[in-house]
Amino acid sequence: MIPPSKPRRILALCVAVGLDATQILLFPMFGEGFASPANDVVDGLAFIFFWRLIGWHFALLPSFIIKIIPVIDLAPTWTIAVLIATRTRQEPHAVNVLPPSIS
Repeated sequence: MIPPSKPRRILALCVAVGLDATQILLFPMFGEGFASPANDVVDGLAFIFFWRLIGWHFALLPSFIIKIIPVIDLAPTWTIAVLIATRTRQEPHAVNVLPPSIS
């Protein structure tokens, strides 16, 4: 799997933070009230958006499932999932060790 480009990672992280902040700040409206189904639709669309933007990663699935459970959905799971899915692994640099020169 090819890792997402830096602009895609930044966009995904900004959208994830925005979604989580909106859901936490508007909790009374998104709780078990009238907007709860709308919140579920937003989470479904967010899952599809992140999947298309950064590619499939297992971290997206638990985040989507947790967002459907009341009260637990206050955790910033989209942000955490995007951070996990877009982390980059540094390849170890090859160390060029030459044998000591004989003089």
